[in-house]
Amino acid sequence: MQNLTQPFVKLSAANADLITRFAQSQDVADLVNTSAQKYLELAQKAFGGMPASEAQADLIRSLTDNYSTFAREHAESLMGMAAEAQAQLTQQVAEASKIVNPTASG
Repeated sequence: MQNLTQPFVKLSAANADLITRFAQSQDVADLVNTSAQKYLELAQKAFGGMPASEAQADLIRSLTDNYSTFAREHAESLMGMAAEAQAQLTQQVAEASKIVNPTASG
């Protein structure tokens, strides 16, 4: 009966791989970079009338750091959700296998 559950295990692993590849894809990285650039452009427009100062430079550095932290944490969250979904699906498949074949060892 182990062969009965193998397709489900493979499906969950394949889906987790797809989600991980998506989260790490160039398209997602480009989207993050484009969003960060637009955010910085808006910040520069908002403070464009101010003379250049160390405070303005510090503000832009801090905004960039905040956005970078957000992007990293968001990507980690997506990967964590994928791993959690894979673990839950594997557990559900194992439980279903026990119901279908209660005499199987495993």
